Amino acid sequence: MMMIHASCFIVHVSIACLTWFHVIVTVPHVASFSPSTSTMIMRFLPSSSPLISSSSTASSISNVKPSNIQFPHTATIPTSQTAKRLLALKYLSSSRIKSTRDHEFDIMDDNVNVEEEVNKYRSKRRQPPDSRTATRWVIESIEKILQQQQQQQQRRRLQQEEEQGDGDKLLQILYRIPKVRSKEEAQILENELIHMRVEEKFSWDVQERVLKVASMAGFVKVSLQMLDSMLGVTTSTKVSQTHTMDENVDVPVYIPSSMAYISVLNRLRKWNRVDLMRDILEKLSNACKRKEGQQMLHVVALNTYLAALCGDQSQSVIMNDEMKSYEFIQEAISLLETGVATERYSLSNPDVMSFNTVLNAVAIRRNETMMEHVMQLMQEQGVLPDVVTYNAMLKAAPTADAKILILDKILNSTDLDLVPDRYTIEMVLVPLVKQGRIATVMRMLQSFCSYDHQKSQYSLQNAFSTFLLALVKDGEIDAARAIFDRFLLSPSLEQSDSTMDFVSMAQGERDGTKIQLVLLKPITRHFNALFEGYRNLNDPYKYSHMTTSSSVSPREHARNLFHHMRAMNVSPDSFTLTLLMSMQNSTEEITETWNDIMDISDFILQPPVFHSLITAYGKVGDASSACYVFNKMILIDCLSHASNSWCVLLSALSKASSSNSREIIQCNTCSGNDLKIDMMNVNEKPFRGKDLVDLVDGYTFPQAAKIILDLMSSSYSKGYKDIIPRPNSQAYCSVASALSHMDGVGPGLAMGMFKNATVNGQRVDGRFLNAIIRCYGDNITSAVDAWKNEFRPTVLNSFTEEIDRSSRNFQKSRVYKNLVASYHGLIYVAGRAYRPDIALRLVYAMRKEGVEPTEAALNTYNSGARERKDDIAKVKLHGQYENLLLVECAKYDSKDKRRQADQRIRIIL
Repeated sequence: MMMIHASCFIVHVSIACLTWFHVIVTVPHVASFSPSTSTMIMRFLPSSSPLISSSSTASSISNVKPSNIQFPHTATIPTSQTAKRLLALKYLSSSRIKSTRDHEFDIMDDNVNVEEEVNKYRSKRRQPPDSRTATRWVIESIEKILQQQQQQQQRRRLQQEEEQGDGDKLLQILYRIPKVRSKEEAQILENELIHMRVEEKFSWDVQERVLKVASMAGFVKVSLQMLDSMLGVTTSTKVSQTHTMDENVDVPVYIPSSMAYISVLNRLRKWNRVDLMRDILEKLSNACKRKEGQQMLHVVALNTYLAALCGDQSQSVIMNDEMKSYEFIQEAISLLETGVATERYSLSNPDVMSFNTVLNAVAIRRNETMMEHVMQLMQEQGVLPDVVTYNAMLKAAPTADAKILILDKILNSTDLDLVPDRYTIEMVLVPLVKQGRIATVMRMLQSFCSYDHQKSQYSLQNAFSTFLLALVKDGEIDAARAIFDRFLLSPSLEQSDSTMDFVSMAQGERDGTKIQLVLLKPITRHFNALFEGYRNLNDPYKYSHMTTSSSVSPREHARNLFHHMRAMNVSPDSFTLTLLMSMQNSTEEITETWNDIMDISDFILQPPVFHSLITAYGKVGDASSACYVFNKMILIDCLSHASNSWCVLLSALSKASSSNSREIIQCNTCSGNDLKIDMMNVNEKPFRGKDLVDLVDGYTFPQAAKIILDLMSSSYSKGYKDIIPRPNSQAYCSVASALSHMDGVGPGLAMGMFKNATVNGQRVDGRFLNAIIRCYGDNITSAVDAWKNEFRPTVLNSFTEEIDRSSRNFQKSRVYKNLVASYHGLIYVAGRAYRPDIALRLVYAMRKEGVEPTEAALNTYNSGARERKDDIAKVKLHGQYENLLLVECAKYDSKDKRRQADQRIRIIL
């Protein structure tokens, strides 16, 4: 009996323990209790409950984790009231049943049977038949939980592997971007980025960096798509369509870093997409306003947008779209006003760079009203100007005196950081020299060299080459040479005589500035700038505005400067050779200069180098050396691919023919044989066992030109197309010009060349017709007949679409220029024929054509008259005809000083 009672007691204790165990197993499904749940538990659990101390409150219960609940260690079976409360606790903590507010109120009601209510929302509980089965069930539940956890871990691992795979794929796409070489490859990569859906798979940090890379690569479509996703904006599929803002405040908004969205703005600025830049700023501004505590966009975004609005303010752009350009400038100026940029686009206040951007654009337009308005805004907002601001003012200054006043403001400023930079010096250099402020120039250059010790030697050398070119371009060769001698030339070398006068002027100024030596290492560009100045000075007809106080000739200056170049171990380049070749006056000097340059240079001999040599020989009348050099170009395979090299030779023969058309070409004894051209021959006797020297030797210069033209015309039929190209209009014009200096050409040869050019499809222009007409010599009758029957119809028919004599643009058309050149050729022939009467009739014909005769026509007649033969008879009243020709060609101009002593009476109708 005792055994039976003991067994029953053990069974009851086991069942009680299992009940407690089930509560413990069920409760951990909930991490903590909510406040409403805590209140409910307080209602069902008395203060003396062993589950919670009497000092706990509802608020403390909400923070109690089920793992912290202490159950009694006794084996006493809980009472029905306690079981009811424990069942309520189990119900509230179960993860399988979601309680609602209605259920909570039902349970909180004292009249509700808790067990019945709980059983409604849970599966029917199984009673284990014995302890072993109960134990097995617990073990199975543990197994089930472990399987669920394992499945969750597997899902997380698959998700991580998928994310890792997306990351690797993204990196592969990004690393391929720098290797793109075509638009097709770029389009493929952009499409791959779009399909990656970066905005859905990666974090904000990754997205903003991908955004910057994509915008830098020019992937505008994917850049705008990602930026819209970050800002919570809904966009259409096409970039060009309008973007609309999603007003749903629940959409997450992330404003990327300034480097990311500024990169997008920069790309759109390069593409001149101001409209898209404006849309992006509006979206960024709306996103900033939706954030707590309005965020401001970086000032660089403002400066980028201002730069896009100002854009290219060149004269051609302004003329093509004046209205749009003006509207953009007005918008840029409005953004500089106080608070406008912040209110409109949430942009930071403009800084000095913002004002400088707009000032530079206004300076190009030379709009003084806009310039004053921007400067006033700058002063009102307390933004201090820097040297870039003053450079914009210098650019807009209308006169040299205005530039000097602006420079004085910089020099007299108390701001130690405000000093002239290279652009300031470049703009004020010429005005200072013209006003004689030499000491200011020297002091400014000294400060420029010593102010910033971080300036590299290379940047200083580039700056001084710019200074020298600016002075040479404006004709101030003495000032350029003085700066070169004082800052670049070695003290051991002799300075120019003009430099001494220049320095004396500087030391004689009132401030008593002492000119100190500041030595920089010279480079080839410095010497080339001076060589170009001396070349221009050597051509007074083309550069008459250049003056010098030196008593030494420009050629002698260039020669001394070249010796200094050799002494300072500065290697000449091909441009140096070209400049020096153009200044030589004899064939011996050309050969000597070439050999001197070859001794100290190591540049590769390219076609332009040989072209300058051939042109120089043609200029001094040595056609033999020109042909010798060109033949060397053929042998060493150094011809240009186009017909440029052959045209250079024909032009040299034409120039040589103008000086002596009867001289014979003798290449074997010419000065060109002494040239140092150390290159191996590639082509040997390319013209059927002959070279060019064999073809032209023994002929006059015009005859040699005609032989070369015929060779070019038959190059395809004779198999020379790899060496000789077909002749172009320039080739025909040069040969015709050479033949015009030759006696006995005759109308037949001239007309044959004209028809040959038209048959070969050459477009007849005025230069060619002028040269063809000059070939008629003094045969004015045949020339006029050919003009009426052949030349004039060809000119008018070739440009039918341009003939509109009622238009104001007629004088700018090609048909007008061709008519002028043709009539000048006829007037030249009339001058050689001593027929001023025909020249006068031609002038009247020009007026009927709508072509106004000028003094150029009169000079052309006089040029032909100087070449007329002595035995040509004068026409009757030739003096009166020439006087009438003078009146018709020389327009009356009250400012013409040549007419001040004229006693004639002019009647102007």
